[in-house]
Amino acid sequence: MTSRDRTCCGVIEDARIEARKRRVNKPQPWIVRKFAICLFLAVAGYVSYVYIGRVCERIIARDDGISASLPTWIIRIVVFLVIYSIFLLLTLWSYAKVVFTSPGLARDVDHDQHTQGSRTQSSFTLQRDFQTSLSSGFSESALPRTVGTPMPQRPNASHHRGSSRTRTHSIPNHHISNTNTIKSPDEARVRDVLANPEAPYVPDSIALPPITTGSARSRRREPNGFGPGESRNVNGISRRPSATPILLPENRYCSRCKIIKPYRAHHCRACGTCVLRYDHHCPWIGQCVGAFNQKFFINFLFWGSVSCWWTFGSLLGIYRKFSPGGASDLEIPIAIGLVGLFGLFFIGLLMTQVHLTLNNQTTVESMHAKAMREREQVVLAREFQWWQFRAKRETRRRWNQEWGRIGKEGNIWWLGDYRANWEAVMGRCPDDGVNYPVNPRFDAQGRWTRREEWPEELQ
Repeated sequence: MTSRDRTCCGVIEDARIEARKRRVNKPQPWIVRKFAICLFLAVAGYVSYVYIGRVCERIIARDDGISASLPTWIIRIVVFLVIYSIFLLLTLWSYAKVVFTSPGLARDVDHDQHTQGSRTQSSFTLQRDFQTSLSSGFSESALPRTVGTPMPQRPNASHHRGSSRTRTHSIPNHHISNTNTIKSPDEARVRDVLANPEAPYVPDSIALPPITTGSARSRRREPNGFGPGESRNVNGISRRPSATPILLPENRYCSRCKIIKPYRAHHCRACGTCVLRYDHHCPWIGQCVGAFNQKFFINFLFWGSVSCWWTFGSLLGIYRKFSPGGASDLEIPIAIGLVGLFGLFFIGLLMTQVHLTLNNQTTVESMHAKAMREREQVVLAREFQWWQFRAKRETRRRWNQEWGRIGKEGNIWWLGDYRANWEAVMGRCPDDGVNYPVNPRFDAQGRWTRREEWPEELQ
């Protein structure tokens, strides 16, 4: 870098880039992630002090003038105290449950449990791709084996299979070894993912296999003249859902944790690990909302909303009966403002979480659906004028007739109705965080199909 390029802004930008590189695989410090918990408890303690120690105690002691008679106000305050205490205890109980319950970490999942679904969904496809790769010139003898992994076989290769079977017992479970014989990135892809789809740990030097949507097999035309993920042309435009086979292991590989992630798992940069059915990282609970604590998170939002709005209404009503008598009365408006702010925050998050749960989506998954809707809005806006609302609505209706709705039939984890989706999260027997039934409107690789390709009972 020349002296002319070493400006103040350039040095700051270089330092920022280097700091970001250092933080790529480094989670946030523990004290940073847990700081908001202390802040929330401090706010709850301050509001409780104002509600009980400043308002109720002063009214019972008749420290200020009250328009109603003293016995009437004492009865009201006792009722307020009982209701407030119940709501506060329920809020703190649900908060403790969501804070101390792990969301579920992908690295702690049993290997056989989280690979069973992958083997069922993509075994046939992986074997076919593997055979295609072998026919292109790769040697089967160079491919490592994992104990219990079904491998496609080639004719006249018995001597290779025998030697590989001998080496199987020396290879540790879940790990890929013997990487020194890799000749090319293509061979590495075949060896480590296609040959071992269940292996969760992959060395840094191993390249991932290509996405199958780019292969000639995925580009073939269907008998009706349309390729996979291609819609009929309506007014010169068409719906084009994502053609990425999201259920295949190569599309669930985490380069940071070096694992094949279970379905619906996602890597959290703040926690530095992959979380089962990752929804989002919430700083107010100091961890992620995932498969095992989402139920408690919704309970916490519900009781927090009820507690905040009860406290807000009762404090506001009582404050109007007071005759301001000093600077200490400012504590009541401050408490009213805090509970009102947290009440809006709680009710907003609660409505969002209820909506996502009823649709059996996480926040990450809903963002993909939202992006697809936005892309279609851009396409319709480019095709039609702004006043052609009827044409836009008719185009969307035809697309939905052909494909289904984006957030319902187009949701790969849609269970068929709102009740089933709700019970999957809030029921007595929630899911295990690993195995999820796939919407039959999707193919075995996780791509959305047209209505005519659905099972007959769903068409």
